[in-house]
Amino acid sequence: MTLESILNECNRMAAEQQSKDQIRWLKSRLLNLRLEYEKGIIDEETFNKMQVDILKDLKDKA
Repeated sequence: MTLESILNECNRMAAEQQSKDQIRWLKSRLLNLRLEYEKGIIDEETFNKMQVDILKDLKDKA
């Protein structure tokens, strides 16, 4: 393996890990959003709008 191919593989792995971290963060945000709605911190309209945005981001990452 050349140095360039090793660097390319490291970059690919780093990008993959970053994507996984972003998905994990979005899922966590979705759960927290649900809790905020259930506790009455945010209203249904806000919940629905934010949920759609998060789900769209999750779909884009998958």
